[in-house]
Amino acid sequence: MTLDSPTSLSDVRNDALRMLSNGLYVLTTCAGETLHAATVSWVSQVSFRPLLVMVALRRNSHLADAVRTARRFAINILAADQEMIAEKFFEHTQVRADQETLAGHSFRPSPARCPLLTDAPAWLECRFASEPATPGDHCLIVGEVTGAGVRRREAPLVLWNTRWTYGGVGAP
Repeated sequence: MTLDSPTSLSDVRNDALRMLSNGLYVLTTCAGETLHAATVSWVSQVSFRPLLVMVALRRNSHLADAVRTARRFAINILAADQEMIAEKFFEHTQVRADQETLAGHSFRPSPARCPLLTDAPAWLECRFASEPATPGDHCLIVGEVTGAGVRRREAPLVLWNTRWTYGGVGAP
């Protein structure tokens, strides 16, 4: 196998893409009377003024649709030892807004009704700002940060430090 072979090139791209730093977060929203949550990894700050963050979600996912409907979302930042919480939300979770837990985890509603996981050391609440056109299988949701909190300062959960992967070159 040479570096020029398609198989080798694909393997190298996968390895390189997986080395991009990605945290693991639980994105939550409240659309109507339903709470939604899922683990996400493609999150980044994209502006200081106004303070904006971007999250990439599967284009036609229930979570993306819920964020579009609610026009608000929260990013619950997980600590390095909270893999179990991330794993609970690998599958999109939805419950009625009057529930006291979300996938067994307690939360409090933000001023805009987004669930803030009480075990998460930090959180950001965002107002939907835009969804720029993208050609890929994920949409980009840009949110203006309207609230934030730090319950305790801890090292964040980073995908590289887990047994999981998300990213790389997909099948054609």
